[in-house]
Amino acid sequence: MQDQPGDSQETSETILYVGTDAGLPHRIRPLLNEQGLRLTACSDLDALRTQCPAHDWTALILDSALLASDQTVQSFMAALAQGGAPIRNLVVIAHTKDIGLRLQALRAGAAAFFTAPVGSRALVERLCALCAPRTAALGRVLVVEDDPMQALLVERILSAAGYTVRTQGDALQVLAVIEDFQPELILMDLNMPGANGAELTAIIREHEVFASVPILFLSSERDPVRQSDALSMGGDAFIAKPIRPDLLIKAVTQRLETMRAVRGRLRLAEHQDPVTGLASRHYFVSCLERAIAEPGIGEAGNGLLLIALDGATSIDERIGTGGAELVRARAGSTIPARLESGELAVRLDHHRHAVLLRRAGADALLAAAEGLRAAVAAAPLKIGGQSLTVSVSIGVGLFHPAAGDAITVISRAEKACAQAQGAGGDRVVMYRPFVPGPGDTLHEQRIGALIDRALTGAEMEGGFRLFYQPLVAVQSPSPQLMEVRLRLLERDAELIPDADYLPVATRGGRLCDIDRWLMLRALAALAGQAPTHPELRLLIPQHLDTLASDGWVLWFRNQLVSSGLTQQRPIIEVWLADLLQRPDDSAILLRMLHKLGVKVCLLDVDLTAAARDLVVELQPPLVKIAAATLHRAKPDELLRLITRLHQTGTEVIVGGVDDPARVGSIWASGADYVQGALIQEPLPDLTFDWTETVLKAEGGF
Repeated sequence: MQDQPGDSQETSETILYVGTDAGLPHRIRPLLNEQGLRLTACSDLDALRTQCPAHDWTALILDSALLASDQTVQSFMAALAQGGAPIRNLVVIAHTKDIGLRLQALRAGAAAFFTAPVGSRALVERLCALCAPRTAALGRVLVVEDDPMQALLVERILSAAGYTVRTQGDALQVLAVIEDFQPELILMDLNMPGANGAELTAIIREHEVFASVPILFLSSERDPVRQSDALSMGGDAFIAKPIRPDLLIKAVTQRLETMRAVRGRLRLAEHQDPVTGLASRHYFVSCLERAIAEPGIGEAGNGLLLIALDGATSIDERIGTGGAELVRARAGSTIPARLESGELAVRLDHHRHAVLLRRAGADALLAAAEGLRAAVAAAPLKIGGQSLTVSVSIGVGLFHPAAGDAITVISRAEKACAQAQGAGGDRVVMYRPFVPGPGDTLHEQRIGALIDRALTGAEMEGGFRLFYQPLVAVQSPSPQLMEVRLRLLERDAELIPDADYLPVATRGGRLCDIDRWLMLRALAALAGQAPTHPELRLLIPQHLDTLASDGWVLWFRNQLVSSGLTQQRPIIEVWLADLLQRPDDSAILLRMLHKLGVKVCLLDVDLTAAARDLVVELQPPLVKIAAATLHRAKPDELLRLITRLHQTGTEVIVGGVDDPARVGSIWASGADYVQGALIQEPLPDLTFDWTETVLKAEGGF
């Protein structure tokens, strides 16, 4: 019986899993760790009996498949209890729907019962509820009651039960109290002077931050029609007066538990795909983006695996899509058991998985990839009376040289995977990007040639590619904003980062050509969306040398007219560093663009005094804080910076949002827009779903 390497030894609550499903602990361990819970796994009952007494388990997950044919859940627990193990919560996972086993679990005092296959999300949610500490206050309850004696009675009842309670007698001050106290539940008197409880509830529900707070009416009202009318304003239930302490505590407790379960389910949904049990795509890409920024990520043991099912089309034709889906699910189920602490897997599409691995070196990384390949091939399936053996090809992409973003790392792994399948499949290929040495003129010439072919359209399989990443409004509805990003694609499908090709383009005098190429394609994409998405605006980056070149303003105005975008103008992005070098040109250009009705966004604004002074002088409509500044700045520094920027009348974009732990501080900083892999990674087209872009105040997207 072993703890997973990397688990915190300071965690006070520990859960024991007893079973043979090696994938289950790997699926739920990172989710439990985020909640401060530690998981230990054991697959041998004899070892459990000898080692368990040395531990104080908060909960036990028992897989019924381990029970002997003559053994019941009760007898197993009785034998375990003889060893003195203080197990307080039993969770049983059954592999049969036999009610007899359900009765065994019930008689053994099981706190929860699941039938396999069990969803990781539901299991973690239940374990978190069972293992929640009971010493802290149970929750914050606001009592809105104009009768001081009634308010005092409710406060004393709930305080004695462990709740933190605040009372408010003035109905017209309720919103201010809610903002200050942040209650998890509100007890609302229905009949009060100034505003009745139903009216206050309707007003509270208009504020998105408070929309999910449960509201229970305290009232002696017995008329069902009036009760229904009050509930229609947004209330959740009624508690009858005169108040009975036991019923009050029960109602508050049940409603809070339900609310927390729903919120916990939503938080887990952000991190985990409910179908595969692996990471959700958004969460995986956000973790990948954070990994790219880590100082030691370029070491040889770190890599991204792209795992593709060989012969996917022929499998569909042979056994049908239903059977093929079982094959894909089986291939994916072998991955979690082979992951170590800090590693993550995701299902990219029907035929491919991606895995972020962190091993001791290149040899260990390749060995892990080979182990995954062999495990899939060694697990034949019987479907429709026939035995089917499948294989996968695995491409390994490295983080060195610096990738810049997740798109580039994934492209490296895709290239290696394509090479593996091109060589016959069922093999592992590691792609090692070319790393030029100092003064490598051949590399400079190669990149220059790629740029020339991309600009002339001579590159059939490579060339430039546009990607689009949305900006989401934090506080209020806004136009639909998408930032355009440009990547250089080689013939072999590798994406070259900006940091590699832009310096070459600058030295070769092709930077302005690239900017114009980008502008033309971005305007064409925007014009194509104009009939169906009139609110869409594109943020298009341009360098100051381009904007200041002869005839650019006239050329740009003509492009707007010919594209039919005089009413749907894009937003021009300019780098702060460029403007600091040429402040006189900057002011002139911004005035010219303003006359055209075109907004400007300053990129990579930081904490320096020079940056703040330039923003004060130019007063651009938008600024975007540098991702490095976001990761380096403390929450109070970020708040002060955004406050100063707002004083100039500008709106602030916070980019690089890829860490769930930072969402709360970003929300509190007063940013107008947020952007990053945690919300949406860059897309190859403009098909973003704008109906799901609400930023939650609880700390999640």
